[in-house]
Amino acid sequence: MPAAAYLVGRAHKSLEQATNDSTLRVDALFAAERLDGRRIEGMRFEHCTFSNISFKDCNLTKVEFENCVFIGCYFRQTRIENSAFSACRFLDCDFTKLDLRTSDLKFYNRFKRCWIERRVLEHTLPQEPNLRHHLCANLANEARLAGALRDAEWYAQQAAKAGEKHLWAAVSRANSYYREKFNGTERIGALVRYLASKGRGWMWGYRRSFLVVGRNWAFVALILFPLLYLWGSGGLTRPDGAATWTDAWLASIQLTVPGQRVAELQFTSGYTQMLALAQAAVSLVFGGLVVALLFRSVFERWR
Repeated sequence: MPAAAYLVGRAHKSLEQATNDSTLRVDALFAAERLDGRRIEGMRFEHCTFSNISFKDCNLTKVEFENCVFIGCYFRQTRIENSAFSACRFLDCDFTKLDLRTSDLKFYNRFKRCWIERRVLEHTLPQEPNLRHHLCANLANEARLAGALRDAEWYAQQAAKAGEKHLWAAVSRANSYYREKFNGTERIGALVRYLASKGRGWMWGYRRSFLVVGRNWAFVALILFPLLYLWGSGGLTRPDGAATWTDAWLASIQLTVPGQRVAELQFTSGYTQMLALAQAAVSLVFGGLVVALLFRSVFERWR
């Protein structure tokens, strides 16, 4: 929705007037005001639009915003304390050096072309997993678009963990809310999404990390497949006798690094031949993951 749409149909008021008259804090438009250094306390705004408002160095204490929209507002060095934002939208706002204390951004707030730094918000995130997932997924996307990749990765990790917690609560029907909302196919769908998220976390890492992919490759190539080759050791042979653990390990390395032949080993049974084909396919998958991570890393830094 264009930002201009939020300006339509609301009477233009001034925050100076609203300070003394609570009836002006509902369905109102506040625009082009400079409130630098002001203290705003004990107010409630509902269905209001704040456009091009400077809250620089302001102190917002015990202020509630419900279904409000902030367009191009300036929150530099603003201190927000014991306040609450519910179902609010923030478009093109500046949150540089925001000081957020014991405030609530729980219920479905949304950011577009702006974001709040992790260090400011990490202790104020919603505890409810579904609400935490919604907020963190949104902030991860906006931080990534802004080029703040570390914060984007952290928010993405929090979103994934909260999403999994929410889905598992649905599968296990943890309380009356989940028992009421998730029955039959909804519960099965939650289980499928939970397992898919866990799988992505294992393959990529929630932050899509080279370290996680490297760890998984090491486990598969240096531990899992050598053990599987030994289990079917009768089908893995060398010219001078039966294969050993070292031979199984070398066979795995040989298939992980295409074109490398580090030992005279033969796969003489159907089991080991199928296992070798499976490992070759897995190696291609890991290679694709590394290429995808490299491409993503370069693309995001140049965007």
